[in-house]
Amino acid sequence: MLVDELGIDPGPRLARLYEAILRDEPELAAPQRPAPERAAPERAAAAPPGPVPAQPEPDAAEPAGTAGPLSEAPVLAEPVSDRPPQPPSQPQRLPPAQPGAAPDDAPCTLPYDLPDFTGRARELSRLFDYAQGACRGGERYSRIVAIDGMGGMGKTTLAVHAAHQLAGRYPDGQLHVDLRGFTPGGSPVSPAAALDGLLRTLGTPGDRIPEDLEGRTALWRAKLDGRRVLLLLDNAVDAPQIRPLLPASPGCLVLITSRGRLLDLDGVEWVSIGMMEPQDSTSLMSETLGTARVTAEPEASAELAELCGHLPLALRIATARLRNRPRWTVRYLVERLRDETRRMDELSSGERSVAATLRLSYLAMDEEYRTAFRILSLYPCAGTDVYSAAALLGTAVRDAEDALEFLLDVHLVQQPDIGLYTFHDLVRTFAQSLRGPATAQDDAVAVERLLGYYMTTSDAACEVLFPRREQRRTGIPPYGGERPSFRTADEAVSWFDREQAGLLAAVSLAERSGHDRYAACLSRNVGFHLHAQGQLDEFWSVGHLAVAAARRLDDPALLGISLANLGAACWKLGRFEEGLDVATEARDTAVRAGDRHTEAHGDSTTGLLMSMLGRYAEALPLLERSVALARDLGNPRAEAETLSTLSTLYERWGRYPEAAAAARRAIGIGRELGYRSNVIAALTDLAFAQVGLDEYTDADATLKRARDLCDETKSPGDVALVLALSARVAQEREDGVAARAFAERALVLGRTSGAPIRLAKVENVLGRLHAAWGEHTAALDLHTHAHKIASPMSFRAEEAAALVGLAHAAEALGDPSAAAGHRTAAEALFEVMGLPAHRRAY
Repeated sequence: MLVDELGIDPGPRLARLYEAILRDEPELAAPQRPAPERAAPERAAAAPPGPVPAQPEPDAAEPAGTAGPLSEAPVLAEPVSDRPPQPPSQPQRLPPAQPGAAPDDAPCTLPYDLPDFTGRARELSRLFDYAQGACRGGERYSRIVAIDGMGGMGKTTLAVHAAHQLAGRYPDGQLHVDLRGFTPGGSPVSPAAALDGLLRTLGTPGDRIPEDLEGRTALWRAKLDGRRVLLLLDNAVDAPQIRPLLPASPGCLVLITSRGRLLDLDGVEWVSIGMMEPQDSTSLMSETLGTARVTAEPEASAELAELCGHLPLALRIATARLRNRPRWTVRYLVERLRDETRRMDELSSGERSVAATLRLSYLAMDEEYRTAFRILSLYPCAGTDVYSAAALLGTAVRDAEDALEFLLDVHLVQQPDIGLYTFHDLVRTFAQSLRGPATAQDDAVAVERLLGYYMTTSDAACEVLFPRREQRRTGIPPYGGERPSFRTADEAVSWFDREQAGLLAAVSLAERSGHDRYAACLSRNVGFHLHAQGQLDEFWSVGHLAVAAARRLDDPALLGISLANLGAACWKLGRFEEGLDVATEARDTAVRAGDRHTEAHGDSTTGLLMSMLGRYAEALPLLERSVALARDLGNPRAEAETLSTLSTLYERWGRYPEAAAAARRAIGIGRELGYRSNVIAALTDLAFAQVGLDEYTDADATLKRARDLCDETKSPGDVALVLALSARVAQEREDGVAARAFAERALVLGRTSGAPIRLAKVENVLGRLHAAWGEHTAALDLHTHAHKIASPMSFRAEEAAALVGLAHAAEALGDPSAAAGHRTAAEALFEVMGLPAHRRAY
């Protein structure tokens, strides 16, 4: 009657209310006025049983404020259709959610929920049943639901819809990650990379995220402890990809989508989805195309659903084409789909069925949009913004945005966030299938434009962030199109963070497409950012790629600088032996090429790595020569960095006055250049030298200057070392309260810094401090962990320091045999390093 008399369909709330009445749910009973039986609505909208979300929006067909949650719904009958719904099951009702107000900083990265979601009632019923803990012991565990099915079946749509409905029950955040398990032309996201993104979403700075998977997993689970968070892990490839991402604490819900059923993932409720039911396919077409056109051609509409394989993606795209071509009939589209070259057996190739529908969408577009669709699929990462799209298309940014918005309107791209556009896996596959010999030249030009955009824009960002870096001629023409501008360092860092995945993918694209100069030079720019942010594994990876590209180019100058940067990455990661080989080759290459800047860099890195390996006698002349060469070349940054390394070497050798002098020179240069991180490192070196000279008052003043400059969010490993040494100096100055406070904070920062060479030193400093407090078990643990870090990387100084600390702890704990063994091992290392006797006690 609503349709006949008012021209409107019953709203979803009315439909849900009626379904609840038919099930005689006790929540609807009123003591004085029982609910009368009513006729069913014409179509039941799929929704979670019970009032989820807790505060639904008023239906468009009802005056605002006339209906509240289901438990408070009025019982007056409304005129509805007389056809009862046919739910496949009666979902268990969820109790009203009472999550309280969400925190102001609670993140939500869920994709948009489609307002015309239809069907999947059975799957939703199972999902909501499990979400309320009916299957797994209440709140004692995190709840995990894995949704599996063939590509194109709507797994993500179902999961996103359910997540939005359940969001009110998880007020501390609702997070979405695309794990790219079945992305054509790409690789699955590693658990470590996924955790990096999740931790950043929760507000963790990049340089405080551990490098190893175990560390990231531990930090992630610690962050979720006590929180109620909904996590949607989309497009997973297998159980090992998922396990490190699972929360450990109760109160969280994890939704997983995957094309394969994750049978070896324990503690999971599986929800498998297949083809939509025919009536659900018809309902979806009615929602997306309009009831009038579907009911006007019922047989053709049913055949269209069959030809689309009842795949939600195919149905949506097909009806979008019909909606945008009002003169087309459903029968006309069916006749086109009957062409056997356009319709494939979905069991053997589900994607080809979707591709047939996509091809119709493609052919219905004007030529300019066809070209844009094909070229945009060249973008090597998940999502593109308007600037990179403009670079690919060779247009103004506004024109590129218009093209993207058109493709968004016809459902050929998606928009997970404002300004970001992505292809669905299957749509990208189809778009890429349009490339061939006829498009090869245009495609190659588009790729080079994109690489030029990234090269020029990353150059500009580096100019803001590293203004005194050594300038290198690349031989690459500047990009002439529109690009973002950077007025501040924060803007430049934000751009690098936002575009990092695209930049790394562009480096790989350059390598694959034969643009080796772009690959090598862009890697250098990206490396600056990765190094500064402490993303050392990525820094090392792009370093290797740059070296390979430079070798293929047979460009000695480019090879030398690429090798030098790779050597720095190896040092940061504790790959000292590999780094030494790389740095030695960098120096030799630079000498042959007459590149004195890289020669100075190579000497410095080689000396640094030899020093880490305990080869002090060999390292010293290299470092001294590097300092002199950098000064002659007018490269103060290189001079300051090498002076800091030289100061550390002198301090380890017990040559404290020379260590202090080198550190003071480095501090002066760093101040002139405005390089805060260099100044902090040099102040720390000076404080170590002053401690060696028993100048604790001066050391205290030096460390206060360093602490004033420190920012825990940018270089936590360096800050941890400053605080650890501050704790030791405070103890020597008989300020036990300050010493404890510094020590506790140093250990927390060190263990979350992702900087192993810093952590080893921090733990040795703190181990000695705990020994002074008589806490020998704690000292033993700290030195044991420091040794575990230092020994595999041959970090001789800290390996020996850990052994000395272990000897003291073992002796104090009544194990003289172990103590003797540790001392013997330490003495062997001291001999290798050639340390004087007074430095062997550490």
